Amino acid sequence: MISYQEALGIILAESAVRGRRSVPLHAAAGHISAEALHARLDVPAFANAAMDGYAVAAADTAKASEQQPLILPVAGSVAAGLAPFRATAGSTWEIMTGAPVPAGLDAVVPVERIAEHVPGGPAPTTIRLLQPAQPGQNVRQMSEDFRRGDLVVKAGTRLAPHHLMGLAACGLDEVSVCETPRVAILTTGSELASSGSTLRHGQIRDANGPYLHALLAHLGIAGGTHGTAADTVTALRDELAQLADGCELLLTTGGVSAGRLDLVPDVVRALGGEILFHKVAIRPGKPILYARLPGGKHLFGLPGNPLAVAVGMRFFVMPALRALQGMAQEVFTPAICDEAVRSRGKLRFFAKAHRTVDPEARSRVQILPGQESFRIGSLLKANCWAVIPEGNELLPAGSTVLTAPLYPDDAP
Repeated sequence: MISYQEALGIILAESAVRGRRSVPLHAAAGHISAEALHARLDVPAFANAAMDGYAVAAADTAKASEQQPLILPVAGSVAAGLAPFRATAGSTWEIMTGAPVPAGLDAVVPVERIAEHVPGGPAPTTIRLLQPAQPGQNVRQMSEDFRRGDLVVKAGTRLAPHHLMGLAACGLDEVSVCETPRVAILTTGSELASSGSTLRHGQIRDANGPYLHALLAHLGIAGGTHGTAADTVTALRDELAQLADGCELLLTTGGVSAGRLDLVPDVVRALGGEILFHKVAIRPGKPILYARLPGGKHLFGLPGNPLAVAVGMRFFVMPALRALQGMAQEVFTPAICDEAVRSRGKLRFFAKAHRTVDPEARSRVQILPGQESFRIGSLLKANCWAVIPEGNELLPAGSTVLTAPLYPDDAP
């Protein structure tokens, strides 16, 4: 049996990015950027008005006051979409939001401060200023947001709508993204029923299959193939072989413990797979198995209890999926534990928990009752996992522990 950190190291060493492809920008949301993306344009591309008003040279307005209003002639109007031009010295121009500020002018006086401006009426031929304008006032300067060549999005970023906004403004029409690994699911157990509220004696509902499908979709990995297998070598072998043909990563539930019908390890070997670890010093989920199948495919054998599946996905499979897509590994958040917690000896304990923020803006976490690996009810009350480190001592109330959200914060 190896430690959690040793198991995670093996997974990450095996999980290189598999490939990349280009997608149109409008279709890139939810994908992971395969490379750093840089601006191809200056944004703004030219100095432009931040609001409707009148473009002036601030120096020409220095003597304006309520006692001595400054009267300025209006040379014309500048609308958005016109090419930038140079203004005649001393001239003033009516200007619309987004229109280029003529060269030689450096401030925009809002229409609200111009008594002569009548909304919907004719453009005034003169304006009266009662106070000086300041250089740069209401002007968006060229490249104030992005300069050509600036980093816009880091490699390994899950692209969200706001990233696409920035990339579009900076002149990108398509982006290189990491291939999303194809994932298949195999739930095992002769006792499993996939539907219905009337069960035969000895049957249980398959809760793991729906959970895994929904979780993969939540992570941006939709359409995973799903099979089920009874507890026989033939059924398990046939389903595993068929599912492995169409995926890069295979998830199984059940069949990895020490019973006579825990057949997954032997079937994996029979199919030419290499088991890289089996059993990790954690709770729940200690019997977890990780193997390399022919063709470099990954197999995670998750124990069958629902919470062991949840822990296996959150702390083993999700790091693999992130690495396979070029994403950085998560950094978990420390929080103050509200009550004393006894460690599980040499086992790292992943506890269902609820995190809050106190009036002093400190993160606090409560370990929930009902930590047994079959209990789903307490998971429904949780909003995070508390990671209780290995050790033989009682963690007193007020100790700091790491917490992980139920799902990554950057899930799409």
